[in-house]
Amino acid sequence: MNLLYVTVDALRQDHVVEEIMPATREFFDEAVEFKECVANGPGTPWSFPALLAGRYSGGTVGFGIPDTGDSRPTLAEVISDHGWSTAGFTDNRFASSAYHYDRGFDTMNDEGAVSFLKELKQIVRERFDRDGLVFQSLLRAYHLLDGAVISASGRDSRFVRAKVLVDQLINWTADEDDWFAWFHPMDVHDPYEAPPEYQRMFLDSPVDRIRSQKLARAAVHHPEELSDEEWDLQRRLYRAECRYFDDQYGRLLSALEQRGELEETIIVFTSDHGDMHGEHGRGGHPQEFWEEVIRVPLAIRVPGYGHSTLDGQTALVDVPPTILELLEIAPPDGWDGESIWDRVEGGSQPRQHAFIDVGAELDRQHAGIRRADGWKLMRHRESELLFDLSENPTEREEKNHRDVAKRPFDELTDALDAHLDEMERRRSGDASGVQDEEMIEDHLRELGYLE
Repeated sequence: MNLLYVTVDALRQDHVVEEIMPATREFFDEAVEFKECVANGPGTPWSFPALLAGRYSGGTVGFGIPDTGDSRPTLAEVISDHGWSTAGFTDNRFASSAYHYDRGFDTMNDEGAVSFLKELKQIVRERFDRDGLVFQSLLRAYHLLDGAVISASGRDSRFVRAKVLVDQLINWTADEDDWFAWFHPMDVHDPYEAPPEYQRMFLDSPVDRIRSQKLARAAVHHPEELSDEEWDLQRRLYRAECRYFDDQYGRLLSALEQRGELEETIIVFTSDHGDMHGEHGRGGHPQEFWEEVIRVPLAIRVPGYGHSTLDGQTALVDVPPTILELLEIAPPDGWDGESIWDRVEGGSQPRQHAFIDVGAELDRQHAGIRRADGWKLMRHRESELLFDLSENPTEREEKNHRDVAKRPFDELTDALDAHLDEMERRRSGDASGVQDEEMIEDHLRELGYLE
């Protein structure tokens, strides 16, 4: 039996619909779909400890996961130890070997994320004053050279396109038996640079890369400056990227089917976080916990099982133990999630609390909790928001119940504080992740989190 683990970067839960992503929607309609999955962070750095290591990001000092020697194994390490061949395919720095996510993978295809040029940039950053003339001159030279390399390679987007990763994945799986492949495409992440033929599906005429990049920067860092027409353009460009990825995902499924492997392959499909396109005056995926950012798609296709749809809350941290159950492997001690597969048979209840946090340092004023009954508490440093999603699903801020719903506020506060207490306890004893603050800042800037 094989397992394909797909984690699409920045894919919103509400975009897996036939008119935007027909191949993906068809896959969901043949799978078990979990309608209420919550990301454990608002961005890649905070979701991937859950997705690949079954742990909350808040319990580790720094970013990523600890290097080898950590007492808690990763998903790939457990699967590899049980005899599967393992490979990862990604172009995201925060989900690459730079942050120790290569642990357990026989092959890690993250060359774009950890290229020679990016390593050279890291050396320059370490050896020169960031405010000095030499550093600034070398930084400008890096960007010019990086652009030239992209142009010379024939690439037409910031990130390696899904087509390249799908080709690599198809080739690798052709030579393996009992394989585990993790596939993390970046096409849906801003800046939205879908090929022109895909833009034309949603626009009268395509826009060039310079305009899409400027629009993406403004949406993330200066959203108040965008007009209604520009927000509409941003949404259409996003849909074009979704459709481009969808075609590549459909091609991957077709290749597996043609080789007779599709019915021998469990497929788990999700995302690390969503994206915002003007809701609450925000763009991209800010370090906040709005539904547009933390609600992600989740579907699991198991040969022999038909389609079903399950309501009720789950979280990304539950996905790794679910994968192990499907492979008939016991989960290791110390993982934070629980398998949700027995819910398919009616054997367990929805997750009562989904916890969300952010940052290399644990911040009690920058965390969130979402309860199964729809109550949700968000601490956004300067503000504290309490919503009842059952009657306010769009999180209208004038319906903040922070000062009027004492019982749910107190209950959620106690549960969130207890979770943060546990994260602090772990930080005092666990091995650390990557703590190079300047490198982390540099990577955050590359992905648009910082201006």
